[in-house]
Amino acid sequence: MKPAKYKDLTAEEQEWIDAYADGTISAEDFESLEDRMIESAELRAVMRRYLSLDNSLQNEASGIDAGDDASPWVKLVEMEDGKASKRIIGFPSFGPMAAAAAVAFLLGSGWMYWQAKPTVSPGKNEGADMARTNPNEPSAEGFAVVGRLFDASWADGQTQRREGDILSSEVFELASGTAEIQFFSGATMTVEGPAEISLHSAWEAECREGAVRMKVPPAARGFILQAPSTEIVDLGTEFGLKVRDGEGHVEVFDGEIEFHHQEEGKRLVTIGGAWELPSDGGAEAVAAGMVDYPDADRMGSQTDRQRQTDFELWKSHRDALAEDDRLIAYYTFDRSNGEKLIPNLARPRDGGFDGAVVMAEKVDGRWPGMKEALEFRRPGSRVRVNIPGEFPAFTFMTWVRIDALDRWYSALFLGDGYENGEPHWQIRDDGQLMLSVMVDDTYVYPKNPNKKAAGLAKIYFSEPIWDQSMSGEWMHITSTFDPANRSVAHFVNGKEITREAIEDKFLVDKLHIGNGEIGNWGLPHREDPTFAIRNLNGRMDEFAIFKVALSAEEIASLFERSRAGKR
Repeated sequence: MKPAKYKDLTAEEQEWIDAYADGTISAEDFESLEDRMIESAELRAVMRRYLSLDNSLQNEASGIDAGDDASPWVKLVEMEDGKASKRIIGFPSFGPMAAAAAVAFLLGSGWMYWQAKPTVSPGKNEGADMARTNPNEPSAEGFAVVGRLFDASWADGQTQRREGDILSSEVFELASGTAEIQFFSGATMTVEGPAEISLHSAWEAECREGAVRMKVPPAARGFILQAPSTEIVDLGTEFGLKVRDGEGHVEVFDGEIEFHHQEEGKRLVTIGGAWELPSDGGAEAVAAGMVDYPDADRMGSQTDRQRQTDFELWKSHRDALAEDDRLIAYYTFDRSNGEKLIPNLARPRDGGFDGAVVMAEKVDGRWPGMKEALEFRRPGSRVRVNIPGEFPAFTFMTWVRIDALDRWYSALFLGDGYENGEPHWQIRDDGQLMLSVMVDDTYVYPKNPNKKAAGLAKIYFSEPIWDQSMSGEWMHITSTFDPANRSVAHFVNGKEITREAIEDKFLVDKLHIGNGEIGNWGLPHREDPTFAIRNLNGRMDEFAIFKVALSAEEIASLFERSRAGKR
């Protein structure tokens, strides 16, 4: 017999919840359930109890004792064939924090994530094996990472490397400048171009051309560096190798190495030792100090000075941009004395457009120690703004560092109510940019009269712009909404990646913002504190809104004038 507190459910609602719990609910019914839950606090309360029950049963799945300590809502019932079966006899109550989190998960996660819900709990000794074999676990391929880059450039057709790129079995080519490669074994290689380095594993590489300096700590002792006709085994040291036109030169700066050249026997070389490694002859001891090798630490000091210069150039760009009369709002997230307000720098200055910081944390921006950023890693983190007025078009621009896309949607900037003419700009978990503007918030879908929450709007997607290998990398992202020319476009690092026409059905030319949020969305209602989790898991250190759709040339110029590094 159904408990009294569930008698108020309609037959349709009971079917939806039963199908959800059984794992058989259709996408259409799930959408209807979600809409009904948005409208009904009573239904949300019922769903919380069901989710709590499901979680409790999962915890009991490894075995239940039918004695006095058995679960108060599950007992063993003897079947006709003599076997035991679990039967639900009651429904639990649980804390309001867990309840709110459960329903927020359902409303925020949606159908896509529910489909991936595991159906079997691991046994007591299965957890470690599952962690290694779970096909849904995020993974990356590689055994080294690009560290610091110093004036690095790449020839046409070569892969353009960025700091933080994961490297695997491949050829690393550098046209000029200096690059640092950090192997997962702990060894660090500094490469000076022009260079060609073949990467084999976390413990082995080959210098075909160029100059390298190796730093190998005790944990990476045994690292092998190949050269033409030579194999060098590091015994925990620092050494340099230069290869030009097949001729090699090796020098030990600290510790010792062992090398095997041509058909000669192995040689042990200690600190201060240097050897020529010809392609057609025997190895020959020479004086040290004849070859200049790259030094990442020395380059780092030079880079610090260059970064200071870059930062001064950016400040000049910031001041000039603030004077652009097409700006609606411009935030750089720099604050004095820990103020909670983020000033809007757009001229003329209007304190009414300043942003209020909620939980977002002060961190380093693109120029560590010189410029601030905000981090939105906590679910409640956000910057609240109020921007009244009516606008003919939008351009949204930001410098952002994404650490993970670990929720369905990650917010960049969203209007509170998503009413007519209001924008939503965000990133989906598959790395696609999303821009939409509400066309008609009263629209009722013909096939589903209960669907009143979404209204009529179209989401304009980009190609995927981010994957986990780009975690922690600063990106310049821009999107334009241009009713006059009926187009929506997305740009990354100054380059257009997607452009789509606005159909007549989705054309809206009276644009608004009003109350909105940077880095999050989902202001709780007074009656119901539940909100979707859409905070940006990452950092933002510059954000602007224009009341025009900037051209591709203007966006490319914005990127070049505002970025850190080589121009």
